[in-house]
Amino acid sequence: MMKIHSSLGGHLKGALICASVAVAAGSAYATPFQNDVALAINNGLTFLANQGVYGNNPPNGNATGLAIEALLEKRASGNPADPPSGYSGAQASDQALLRSAVTYLITQSNGTSFYAYRDGAWMFALAGYALTSGPDKSTLGTPLTIKAAMDQLVDRTLANQSTSGQCSGFWSYTSAGCDSSTTQYASAGLNAARLFYQSAKSGDTAFADATRVANINTALNRTRAGYQLNAKAGSDNGSCGVVSATERGIGYQATGYNPSLQQTASGVYIQLFGGADVNDPALQTYMQWLKDHYRYSDLGGMGNSWPGDSYGYYLWSSFKGMELIRQSGVTPNAGNVGPNDLGTLPADATCTVRQTNIDPTTVAQVPLFGAGPVGYYSAEVKNQYFDYAYTLLSMQCGANDTNGYGYTGVAGSFTCGSFYSPTNGYAVQEWEGGKQNTAHNSYALLVLQRATGLVTQKCDLNGDNVVSPADLVLLRAKFGQKANGAGDPADANSDGIINIADYRYCQLHLTANTP
Repeated sequence: MMKIHSSLGGHLKGALICASVAVAAGSAYATPFQNDVALAINNGLTFLANQGVYGNNPPNGNATGLAIEALLEKRASGNPADPPSGYSGAQASDQALLRSAVTYLITQSNGTSFYAYRDGAWMFALAGYALTSGPDKSTLGTPLTIKAAMDQLVDRTLANQSTSGQCSGFWSYTSAGCDSSTTQYASAGLNAARLFYQSAKSGDTAFADATRVANINTALNRTRAGYQLNAKAGSDNGSCGVVSATERGIGYQATGYNPSLQQTASGVYIQLFGGADVNDPALQTYMQWLKDHYRYSDLGGMGNSWPGDSYGYYLWSSFKGMELIRQSGVTPNAGNVGPNDLGTLPADATCTVRQTNIDPTTVAQVPLFGAGPVGYYSAEVKNQYFDYAYTLLSMQCGANDTNGYGYTGVAGSFTCGSFYSPTNGYAVQEWEGGKQNTAHNSYALLVLQRATGLVTQKCDLNGDNVVSPADLVLLRAKFGQKANGAGDPADANSDGIINIADYRYCQLHLTANTP
């Protein structure tokens, strides 16, 4: 066991104990806010580990994929230039947790029926684990290889997609349907599976599968078309209804619902998965809706029938779409809405509940992490990430806190402070309830980690869909050069410069050992 020292996070209320999740030693934090973010992430991962979510009988097993993704996205510090560890870059104790959780996931995927939330999350967790060199059946002792488990998840997801009519491109919980919430999970899982199948080999089995890649492409193109067909204006909040003529969004059902914050947000990256970019006219209507209705503290009456249950889910679904746009390297055309435009409009008569970006120079350090004065976070800039991350840090529990359930021992959980809503009667999350809050806490961690829930092919410089020694040779030749945009595969840590740090990252993330 390992204590997190107060030097990592100011005067933290009661030192938290890391029973399972190791803290990276010697990490350097560029700013005080990144310092606090890094501590919050480590404490949140420790909370999940202490609840047994990485074990062989997790409390909310359907949400295990989210928890795996959160651990795969762990970084050496709160500096956004630090790359995620994945499996190969993780410390030994974290690798053991990942092997345990993936063993559970593979074992349970054998013979279970389709469930969109679970299967989607399990697909992107398996992809992230496998493509960062996580061990396969011969080490795990599972009944299936990773490839066989992925095949089962993918095939039953494809088989249950709606393929005609108004609901074409959508799923429901356990079958075809018109539900946007379950569709975002199915789509995210299939997109990650597509990258998995585009890789050559790792572990026991060759992953490459051109037929399934083609089937996934067809499904995701169909989903993109469904989100374009069913877009509409308005919201459930009469004080923030139709704000501009060009805005469009979507609600929990493709038909019959007004646009909601969480589903319009997920509609952005779903269209990206189907081949759109930020300048696609249909995607721009969703971006305009999100700009016109921007909120971060809650859903402001624009969440359809789930204003509290979906809060953590909304934060991740809305942030990862913006991160994917940034990672794409495609900049918005003049006059188009981009990620940096969210939070720039003041509230007005057309939308009195719209929020503007928090000014970091006007807030003090989050009390859980210390007593820094107003301006303690002044090195940060006003943007969506600061809004979300500052709010989440304000919701994290300390060692002596009691959350909405009225019980202690929740240190590291993001269910204290302003999160708990007495009207709901429980600490809320999108799906998989219970005191452990596996889903909600994973969503919070993924936002703080700037995670997209997507395995990208960083380091694949020659475009053969694997990361091999041949890519390392090409990368070394680029040392000292500036990155060619945000999506440059040579700039693995996204700091704008190609150097030895990128080389070391790519060494740890080889997916093929031969040129």
